[in-house]
Amino acid sequence: MKTSLLSLAAAFALLASTNSFAAAPAPGSDWKNDRRDDDRRNDRNDRDFNYGYDRNHRVTAAERARWEAAHRNDNKLTSAERARLERERLEDQRRLEAQRRLDEERRRNDRNDRDFNYGYDRNHRVTAAERARWEAQHRNDNRYDGRH
Repeated sequence: MKTSLLSLAAAFALLASTNSFAAAPAPGSDWKNDRRDDDRRNDRNDRDFNYGYDRNHRVTAAERARWEAAHRNDNKLTSAERARLERERLEDQRRLEAQRRLDEERRRNDRNDRDFNYGYDRNHRVTAAERARWEAQHRNDNRYDGRH
């Protein structure tokens, strides 16, 4: 009886010393507070934005105009960058279309597919001659067709 009580007490002591009962970690800091003060002052969407000057500095019209002129094209792309992005978009579109066509062709020629119709459209009624021609063309595809 003493042994079981001692082992139970030892188990409780072990569980109490593990990390499962440790305090939860402090929540992460706010993303705005992670940035340097210089970056905060240059972020137009920040509450403390003051055209790069300290918070208590009164910005003149000339200082504001100078900042606006320096940052006028921050989010604008050059024509070369725009053309490169358009080429990449078109290439991605062509690649996706080619993959879609390849997948469609594979699906149409997959005997195990529910919509298999010997390579014809879904609403086409396949004749015996068409079926025989397809079977002859695909006889050596290394596919198990259920026949032994």
